[in-house]
Amino acid sequence: MGFLYGVSGETPANTKLTNGYDLFSWVMRMSSVPAFWGRSMTGRNQLTLEEIEFLHSNRCGIALIFNALTETDVSALNGIEDGLRAANAAKALGVPTHNGIAVFAEIHDEWSVNHNWMISYAYALLDSGYIPGFIANTDSSKNFNFGRQCSHYADYMGDIARSSTVYWATAPKLENEPFQWDPYCPSQLKPTDMNLWRIGSSIKYGDEISVAKNYIRDESNTRFLWKHK
Repeated sequence: MGFLYGVSGETPANTKLTNGYDLFSWVMRMSSVPAFWGRSMTGRNQLTLEEIEFLHSNRCGIALIFNALTETDVSALNGIEDGLRAANAAKALGVPTHNGIAVFAEIHDEWSVNHNWMISYAYALLDSGYIPGFIANTDSSKNFNFGRQCSHYADYMGDIARSSTVYWATAPKLENEPFQWDPYCPSQLKPTDMNLWRIGSSIKYGDEISVAKNYIRDESNTRFLWKHK
């Protein structure tokens, strides 16, 4: 099938666990070697230079997540300021520009988003040298708003919506690796336009640490990750 396995979560990959493992090694023990790790660039447990070096030394790509957003932000008409905040957070970590690396805006399931915000957020990132990405629940029965607004985004952005935007679907929820690539998608896009898929199951350590299982459709879609050169 060629799907590439990875994880995402709030806990740094190099966290030392009480059982003697670090979190990266624990994920390997409980499943397999992750090809990528989704980590936030902002917040209490944000990505650090030490974790970046750790992940790259393990040949693990990084999916960069900008989660310093609120529903008020993403439901606004203009996302330029948010796009610039995301770009500046990436630059502060030393993420190279003009290398096709994506910065993902995480849209929570219960939020309403405005396609005008998506458009201006995307342009701000593109102008800053990064590729816009969106993480969202693509199940229209549970989040009709995102599917509709993302379709408006795709209509307006044309080729940019398909060649220079990265989509990270979070539905449907699965227990195991998918047999075929069929994440839910907005009506103006196809399942093959969804680059990543958070399937819903997770790996846990105790009550506090959990990382979500994800897949990338194929090797070509790893070009959007921040990888070690």
